[in-house]
Amino acid sequence: MRKAQVATEFMLMVGLAMIVIFAFLAVIYVLISDYYEEKNMKKLEDLGYSIQNELILAAEVEPGYERTIIIPDKIGSADYTIRIKNRDIILRYRQTDLLFSIPNVTNEITTKGSHTISKPDANTIILN
Repeated sequence: MRKAQVATEFMLMVGLAMIVIFAFLAVIYVLISDYYEEKNMKKLEDLGYSIQNELILAAEVEPGYERTIIIPDKIGSADYTIRIKNRDIILRYRQTDLLFSIPNVTNEITTKGSHTISKPDANTIILN
């Protein structure tokens, strides 16, 4: 009887240790996942502010300004969508929208890649 009790107690302790280890790993997974989500959101905010600054710069300079910007397909490993419409840049990542106010532009952008910002006259900013 004594050997059977020791074996049962040993198996019970091993089972409890495995449960504790799995719980610990689950907590670490959630923390790492949250960290990467926060990192992706920060990179998208940086992209939004960068595009916003380019368009504000175009509004403040003299006519004849032209510059090409590249909007990346992905930020890190994160896929996102972008819309530039009238006076807003909208970056969508999962179910979160990031909004950035910009000067009025004549064209709308819904694609990523290379785009040209130009200012042919004092009151017009064209985004192609």
